[in-house]
Order: sequence, then C-alpha cells, then structure tokens
Amino acid sequence: MTWYSVNYFLGSIFSLLSGIFVIYRGESKRTIQYTWFFLCFATSIWFAGRFLMSIATSEDAAGKAIYVVYSGAIFSPIFFLHFVSSLLSQEKGTRALQGIYYILAVLWLPMLFGHYLTDGVHILPNIGFYELPGRIYLAFFLYFAAAPTVAISKLLKASLTTQQPNKKNQLKYVVYASLLGYMGGATSFLPFLSSALPPFGAPISYFYTFIIAYAIARYRLLDIDIAIKRSLIYALLLLVLLVPCIALVVWGQSAAFGTVSLSFSISTLLLFITVGFFFPKIRFRTEEALERVLFKRTMNYRNTLLRSSQDMVSIVDINALSENLVRTVGKSLGIEKVSLLLNSHPSANYQLEASVGLDFGKSDVVVLPHQSPLVDLLQNRREAIVKEELEWVPVGPQTPQTIEIMGKLGAEISLPIVSKDKLIGILNLGHKEDKTIYSNEDLELLSTLANQAAIAIENARLYENLKQSQDTLRRADRLSSLGLLTAGLAHEIRNPLVAIRTFTQLLPERYNDAEFREGFQGLALKEVDRICGLINDLLSFARPSKPNVAPEAINDVVENITRILETQAKEKNVAIFREFSENLPKVWIDREQMKQVFMNLILNAIQAMQQGGSLSIATRSVDRSGADPVGEFVQVEVRDTGIGIPEDNLQHIFDPFFTSKDEGSGLGLAVSHQIVQEHGGFVTVESTVGKGTAFFVHVPVAKPVRPAANGRAQLNEANLSH
Repeated sequence: MTWYSVNYFLGSIFSLLSGIFVIYRGESKRTIQYTWFFLCFATSIWFAGRFLMSIATSEDAAGKAIYVVYSGAIFSPIFFLHFVSSLLSQEKGTRALQGIYYILAVLWLPMLFGHYLTDGVHILPNIGFYELPGRIYLAFFLYFAAAPTVAISKLLKASLTTQQPNKKNQLKYVVYASLLGYMGGATSFLPFLSSALPPFGAPISYFYTFIIAYAIARYRLLDIDIAIKRSLIYALLLLVLLVPCIALVVWGQSAAFGTVSLSFSISTLLLFITVGFFFPKIRFRTEEALERVLFKRTMNYRNTLLRSSQDMVSIVDINALSENLVRTVGKSLGIEKVSLLLNSHPSANYQLEASVGLDFGKSDVVVLPHQSPLVDLLQNRREAIVKEELEWVPVGPQTPQTIEIMGKLGAEISLPIVSKDKLIGILNLGHKEDKTIYSNEDLELLSTLANQAAIAIENARLYENLKQSQDTLRRADRLSSLGLLTAGLAHEIRNPLVAIRTFTQLLPERYNDAEFREGFQGLALKEVDRICGLINDLLSFARPSKPNVAPEAINDVVENITRILETQAKEKNVAIFREFSENLPKVWIDREQMKQVFMNLILNAIQAMQQGGSLSIATRSVDRSGADPVGEFVQVEVRDTGIGIPEDNLQHIFDPFFTSKDEGSGLGLAVSHQIVQEHGGFVTVESTVGKGTAFFVHVPVAKPVRPAANGRAQLNEANLSH
C-alpha cells in the first residue's frame, strides 16, 4: 500500500465521520448541518474511489473505481455552494443557481457512465492508475470550479462587509479553510498536466472538513479559532492512539505468521476507530440502563434531586425556594424530618425558614445563634456532619452541645450551605423512613444540591434587593412625573377657567338675555367637562390601579373597540383593515384597562390621517426568548398612513402632556404606556414622516407576577443552643 493509498483511505473515513459527527452532535437539525453532511459524504465517496484506484491491480478494476471517484466529485460543488448559502443565510438569493447546479449534477451522471467524461485509465509513475480525460472533461472542470468560486467569493464578500468584528473574524477563518480545502482538492487535476505533479494536497481537504464539522456541531461556527485548536488536539490524540495500535497489529502478524495482511490491517484499523467513537456512548448508556433496572429507586431519587437543583435557580422567592428544597429532599429520599435554617447576613442568627416533619408549631421561632457550636463546626469543616460519627469520634470539647442541637432539630445529618466562603444556611436531615443509612453517594449528591441551593438563595436575595430598588426608582420616577403633571395641569386648566370667570362676571348684567344665558351654560358645561376629563386622565396616570387580570382573548378586546370607533373612522374617510391571527393564546389582562389602551392608539391613528387613509390592526404571537423581557407575547399592531412622527419627537411621545396635535391633553400615550407596563408588557413604535406610524403593544401570555406579601409565619423564640 502506497502513501497515496493510506492518504485516500484516511480521507474517506475522516470525511464520513465529520458528516456523521455534525448530524449526531448538532443540537438542532438545520439546513447547514444537512448540506455539510452531504458535502462530507460526497467527499468521502471521492476519497474512497481514489483509494480503490490506488490499490487496483488491473485496468478493469481501476476503470470501475472511476465511477466512484466522479460520483462524489460531481456533487461536491453544489453541496459546498448550498452549505455556504445556508451558512450566510442567503439561500433565497442563490436558489436559482442552486437549482441549475442540481440539474447539471444529475445530467453529469449519464455522461460519466457513457464514457464522455473520462476515457479509461493509464499508469503514471509513482502514482499508479489515473483516469484519462474524455471529450467533455474541460466542461466538467469549469463546472467543478465555478460553484466553489461563487461560494468562496460570497464568503469573502461577507467577511469584508460585515460590521460585526466577531463575525468578520469567524468568516475569515472559514474563507481560509475553504480556500485550503478546495485548493488541496484541485491538485487532483495536476496529473492531467504532467505525470510529475502528483495530487499532493488531498490531505488538506479532509482536514478542512474535520475543522468545520467540529465548529458547526460544537460551537455553531461561533469560534473557529477554538475549533482549529481542538481539531489539532483531536487529530494528534488520534494519531498517538492509533499509530501504536496499528503498529502492534502489524508486528503481531509478522511475528505470528511471517507475513502482513493488508486487508486484515485495514479492518483492524476500522475496528479501532469504530470502537473509539462508539464505546464511550454505549458504555454510559449501558451503565444507565443497568442502573435503572438494578438500582431503580436510587436512580429515581437521584434524577429528582438533579432536576430540583436545576429548577431551584429559576425560583426567585426565598420562601417558595425553601419550601421546595425541604419537600423535594424529604420526598425523594424518604426522610422523616427535614429543616432549613438561613441567616440574612454573616453576623445574624440562623432562623428556621422551612421544615417537614418537625413538631414546632406555627407560633414558634427557632433560632440558632451564629456563635453556636454546630455553626462553628460547619463553618470550619465545610462538609456534611453526621451525628452518629460525632457520637463515636468527638471532634472537640463542644461536641456534646453540637449533638444536642442536632437532636433538637431531629437531624442525623447537617449539611452546610456556603456562599462566598460564608455559611448562609444549614440543611438538616433526619432518619430515612426505611431506617437505611446514608451512603457516600447520598452525601455527595446532597452536597452538590446544597451548593446549588446556595447559588439559588443568593439569586433570590439579589432579586429581592433588585425589586426593592426598582420600587424605589419607580416611586421616584412617579414623583418626577407628578411634577410635570402639576405644571401641565396649571396650563391646561387656566384657559377654561378664564372663560368661565369672564362669563360669570357678565352674567348679572345680562341675566335677562336668554341667548347669553344659554350660550354661557353650554360653554361652561363644555369647559367643566373638559376639566373633569383632564383630571380623570391625570388621576389615571398618577394613581393607576393594579390590573384586575383574567384570561382574555385579545382579538375580542381589540375588535370591540374597533367596532366602536368605526363610525369616527368613516367620517374621517379612514378604511380599517383587520389581520387577526387565529388560535392565539389567551392573555392575562384587565379587559377595561386594555380597552383604554387600544382606544387611545386607534383614535390617535385616525386623528393623524386628516385627509383620510388606511388603518391596519393586526394581532400575532411573538417570542422574545433571549431578549429583555423574556417569554412569549401576543403583539397588537396599530399602523396608520398618516403624517408620521418626527424622529426628534419619538423619544418624548410617552411623556405626560407631550402632544403635537392642536387638541388633546397629551396624556393618552402616557397612560397607555403605564397600563401596558402594569401588565408586564411593553410598547414600541416605528414612524416615518409622511408615510405613517405603527405602534406595537406586547402583552405577555403568562400571568403577571405580583410581588407576594412578605408575611411568613414566624415561630416562637426557642434558642437551640441551650
């Protein structure tokens, strides 16, 4: 077997494994993964054909291997183009070119088997059998070169035009790797120019596939630099492990039989690679299956505790977190008594936060001083303390007091909960219901759970502090807004009051004038109604009531308001178009408050189209995962074709009393914004002067979370240190 044979054999194996690796390890099956798999598969076929040609012993066998070679070579260019298009999210722009290439690839197959593409084989020095170009081989070469040229130019253009530094660096690596890979593959055409030019660059091709495959599956092409380093490490490890093994196999054959079998050596190498790839996965799955059968109970509580440790981090209420922890541990391990003591700061005492199975009444307060022997021992040892071990092997003069405290807590084991080198809590566990002892595995798992609990407790406390800070900022912001409201109120009320005062002064002199009295009455009532409406709007903003939420269909709420305002829209020559998505999830809203929001937005849109126009109202479901705020929302879009809002005014449209209209108090959008925020949602706006404005109201599907009252049942003071 020549160097070329080994090279082609390894290239076929590595290319195929790269494609399988991407499909197997990829978290989501996307187009980029599938196109890469097919590219690796086509490359693997090409290498396999070259390998078969290199070991062929007859012209007939080499001629048949040509079909394998070019079956892979025909499809490699289109798969590479499709892969790059999906990588750059440009599939729509290259769809026509891809279609043409797929058609050409299919048409090349009959040309191959009809001997138009190649014309048999001949022997080259130091290479062996190699194909002779056929009548249309030049056309195939142009076909083979065009797609990679287009793809690499797209990669190069994207790397030069992107404004994101990380993306630019990532694409730069992809460009370099692609150039090296296809330049290496292109050396397979060198023997057509001269028999002295062997296809020396083939190894680069499959090394390139290995690098990109690892990047797609492990890093989603987010850090090619890391992928290259990891790939080099993997390649070196593979060589370090496989070379001694195959050398040992060859030596063993030579020593035992006096000869070396090529087929046996290759089969053994394949076996080594297969076992190395699949054994770790089979091993862990087999162990897990056996544990489920033989240690079903242990697996169940282990899985429960692991899930609990993951879920704890998402609980931000300290009371709910504590109750969840003690109940989960007690139920999973079948423990009769479980308690959790926490302190609020390092010098504070430890108070009972939650318990299961203890006899303390709701009127009891269980306090453990921070100078307690149990606290000192846990703070120093940072590991679980077993009461039975203390009884057998005392650890100091205060051991009896420690045992007594644990006895009062019903604890056989006390676990420290440590955060930032500070003991912030103690988890106490009593006897198991079946009276079995705690194994080392139990203690290790519980210690891991305690570490997770420490993180979750700190998160909950940080969240509580953040909520308090937000409430303080919100009150300060409310006071600031009320200052603006007061200034606006004086200006808005002064004009109608002046008119009423003037008419009141003239009334005694012109009381007998019926026309004056009727005009005065109408004007006064109109101005008083205006003042009342203004004050109601002000109160609505200054003291917005908490939403009385219930699950509602948003389409019904929007449709009710739209029907009410259709008459006004017709008077303004405004056409209303509805685009309501069906099967939307219900949202938790205060129906009346949200009616006010949509009424304000629709009225503003109608008033913005003095010469008529169109008003589009649409509803849809949107997902804002990974953004702020996070979660699923129902979006209501109100889009008009009015005059638009100047860019300078966009940042002020939700300010109280800000308005660009001749009429109106400028409170509608401020109140609407406040209501949506109270529901846990948000409002965004897009506007172009002369073309129109679109408001987007986002309402969360989940029920709004209200801060729970901080009133937990306190227990009587019973100092456990005595």
